Amino acid sequence: MKSPPTILILYPYFGSFPEWFDLFHETLLRNADVDFLFFTDIEFDRYTAPNVQHRSMTLSEYAQLCSQKLGINVVLENSYKICDLRPFFGRIHADEITGYDFYGYGDVDLIWGDLRSFYTPNLLKKFDVFSTHSDVLSGHFSLFRNTIANRNLMFNVVEDFEEKIHSIKHCGTDEKLFLDLYIWTNSSLAGSKIPIWKWFRKKQQFRLFLQEQYTTPFIPKPWLDGSINSNQPECWVYKNGQITNQRDVGRQFMYLHFMNFKSAAHRADGTPAPWQGRDRICFASPSDMEKGISIGPNGIYPLGEEEC
Repeated sequence: MKSPPTILILYPYFGSFPEWFDLFHETLLRNADVDFLFFTDIEFDRYTAPNVQHRSMTLSEYAQLCSQKLGINVVLENSYKICDLRPFFGRIHADEITGYDFYGYGDVDLIWGDLRSFYTPNLLKKFDVFSTHSDVLSGHFSLFRNTIANRNLMFNVVEDFEEKIHSIKHCGTDEKLFLDLYIWTNSSLAGSKIPIWKWFRKKQQFRLFLQEQYTTPFIPKPWLDGSINSNQPECWVYKNGQITNQRDVGRQFMYLHFMNFKSAAHRADGTPAPWQGRDRICFASPSDMEKGISIGPNGIYPLGEEEC
């Protein structure tokens, strides 16, 4: 039987890990057929999962790596600015992704479910770019076929990419702008009506799988039941490698993104984030994940110890 396409998810991460990182790491371990690579200045030796590797370096050293690979001077005054470098990861990390069919990036303010049950071998065969949102390339997780076209898209299309990298501000190149490049490139290739050129151009187009996976509650986009913002599901469970919630009975989720639990910055209705300002959020350990953990407004607990 042919092996499924190989995947490497890249994680440049500097500073300090969030208090739920041990749980996050456990969900990496449970996705044993996906590889994860961290570039970090944080002590990592106790994390020994065979599918999780790391390269020890400072933020400044990572900026030097980016400068070398991109051929321009990259200065990173803070780690958040790395988000603007994500469209260039195929070039920056060309050595690391060699031999992989797909590469991607993600956030650590989440816990993973069973990734392969969503991005199946059949889907990975059919598509070149994957996003867990339908209208942007999701910063918390996007996946790309390891091709020259994907690795070089930003260089070939965006004239002011150096300006965006050099800007002190976060420009958001990894989400709406990045998707717009794919859509524009596809539309520009679709113009010919001559059959042979029409076929050829179609073959050059990027095949995009942009499907809302409902990973991030408390946003203005309608949920499965049509609810928006703070009316979306707030009580979640991780058990047996699967993520569910109290409302969408029988449905699993690829991952649960904590963004709007921990910060009110993106809560469009102005409601407070339940975890913001708390001294402690996580009361569960990886050993609790065998029986399950609950995630809700009061924090992260062993299943059954705290009600939402």
